[in-house]
Amino acid sequence: MRDRCSRRAAALAAGAVAAVLVGVLCLLRDYLIRPFWYDEIWRAHVVSEPARSLWAELGVANTPSALGWLGVTRLFGDAFGWHSWSLRLPGFLAVPLLGVAIVLVASRYAGAVTAVLAAGWICLNSTFLDLATQLKPYALETLASAVILILWAGDHLPTAAPASLTAAPTAPRTDQPGPPPREGADRGPQARVPAGRDAEGVKAARLVRRTAAGLVALFSVPGIFVIAPLSALDLWRGPRRRARLLECLPALALVGVHTVVFVAHQSSQRNGVYWDQQFLAGRGPFAALRFIAEQIRFTLTGSPPGIDRFDPSLVHGSVPLGASGPLLTVLLALVILGGAAVGTRTLARRPDGRQLLAALGGAELMMLGASAGRYWPFGPTRTNLFIAPMIVVVVMVGFGRVIRRLVLVVNREFPGKGPEAVADGPTVVIPTPSKPTLEVEPSHSVPISRSGSSAVPLPAETARAFPSSPPPTISRLGATLPGGASPPRAGRPHVALPGLALAAAALLALLGSGALLAANSTAGARLVWDHRDRTRGLDLMVDAAIATRRAARSGDVVAVGGRLARPGWLYAMEASDDGARDPADLPPVQSAHRAGAPVSLSRSGFTDGPSRIARTDTIFFGGSVSPLATQLNARRVAPRGLLVFVIDIESRELAGEVAALPRAGWCPARSWTFRLTGVLTRYDRCAAGGTASGRR
Repeated sequence: MRDRCSRRAAALAAGAVAAVLVGVLCLLRDYLIRPFWYDEIWRAHVVSEPARSLWAELGVANTPSALGWLGVTRLFGDAFGWHSWSLRLPGFLAVPLLGVAIVLVASRYAGAVTAVLAAGWICLNSTFLDLATQLKPYALETLASAVILILWAGDHLPTAAPASLTAAPTAPRTDQPGPPPREGADRGPQARVPAGRDAEGVKAARLVRRTAAGLVALFSVPGIFVIAPLSALDLWRGPRRRARLLECLPALALVGVHTVVFVAHQSSQRNGVYWDQQFLAGRGPFAALRFIAEQIRFTLTGSPPGIDRFDPSLVHGSVPLGASGPLLTVLLALVILGGAAVGTRTLARRPDGRQLLAALGGAELMMLGASAGRYWPFGPTRTNLFIAPMIVVVVMVGFGRVIRRLVLVVNREFPGKGPEAVADGPTVVIPTPSKPTLEVEPSHSVPISRSGSSAVPLPAETARAFPSSPPPTISRLGATLPGGASPPRAGRPHVALPGLALAAAALLALLGSGALLAANSTAGARLVWDHRDRTRGLDLMVDAAIATRRAARSGDVVAVGGRLARPGWLYAMEASDDGARDPADLPPVQSAHRAGAPVSLSRSGFTDGPSRIARTDTIFFGGSVSPLATQLNARRVAPRGLLVFVIDIESRELAGEVAALPRAGWCPARSWTFRLTGVLTRYDRCAAGGTASGRR
């Protein structure tokens, strides 16, 4: 019955969280339709690349992408058109699903209120919302990790958790007659194995769940960091190791092949410098220890712990604390560390709790080892967002347990009306005795007053004071010991006033710390709202591509300058179905059509205006490739006209190549500027004795 109520409470909590998150995303719907900026449009290019050239493009991708994420994003593009909103939609949908998954994970170990707070701490965080509303895989990867935990722990049914933070923990009843509990039954905090299933049935179910977890891991690049520790825990000790290896083998094979073949092929950025600050590689022993300590400090001082602290393009809000800010930051980190310690101790007593701890600890160790080989960054970065829910669940379980204990201490001294809960005892005091009798149970050696279905343990000092005296008499007004003495009231042991004050102060401090952590987590909400239509940079690439298509004439060649411009240009020119953000800044269609050029169709099958310029008619220059003038002279057919687009952030490096064009016989005719993106310039053959130039 309690299991059923606990599951019903978890289901209601999950539904409420999903509804709230859907409402938040509806408010942020403008994030769906704004144009891609650089860190999104290169991913859109990889997703939309034709199958014949996809493998080559993955080899030069900025960061690796999971096969599942690529597949589902490409499916949305093919189904709904290659728009910014359709490609961002999977990340949007992952947010409420992640909230549900966190509630289901946390409710196994704590009450529904604790689970809701854990989900809100992650999913309503300003940095997380800013990241999840972009075309990036991190929200889906975080969801995949939570689903893996749910599937892997499926063979341990959740026990009846308290319904709120202040609910009192209880233990199994020992005063009822009947046979002793059977092996495998629920014993306190330990999860139980479902009765009525034979060994083969459980084995088959575990095989199915673990294989499903392996399939889910294909949607997450760091999926191996979760699957491998969970499998190691299964094989560490206990019976049926060989059978458990067979159960884990499909998941290990799936995630292993995915990582070694597909993800490792996309590791070109390990040769760059972008993640150098997050790599353990290249550090001496003392520098390595300092690096690890710093990353742990950054993790604990985040709200929630584990959220990204380094990406300058994301919203990082915090409550202004003035001169006391550093001190409060340290105190909050100690509070989180204490909650994590209590939560770890609590979860370590449960089989499913040990799975969560193994996944978290194993992922951290594997990421640290991968950073030593420059394969994976270590610390609270966006790539490691997938472990943030695990950290939050551990901390919230610890918070919930501490708060329940403190509330019980306060309630013992100032009880309210109704039944009283004994903190650590196996019974509950219900003041409805009717003709009670007094017995001494040999297993406890404590006088027990039985009344109906409830039992009241009298204090142990009472039994020791009267070892051979007749039983005390009990009336509706209370118990009377021999000689007229009255025992202390059961369930209300005396609490010294200083101890009570300390418990109350600790409770208030913990609640205040929680409020401050929540405020820090959502402090950037105003910025998220204000930035819903902001220009991040390089987000007018589609406008530049449409302008190029309109300005191009028959026989023209397009030159795109800048290493960072290539993926965005290819997506904007070859795949995007979006219109221009600022149509007024584009050349008119009537005078810009290429003579004889057919009207093109988009990938969705709709009329798409002037024809898209083929990749064979496009030159990319900058970086390590040949200079632009050299590539133009090497073409078999000399171009009649030239359209040159230079990306804004690399314009200084490419100024020399552009300046060489007049010496090669190309003179600028007209230019179009796209703010924070680049400049498009039309070049014609220079006339004898002069040039024609213009700028808009």
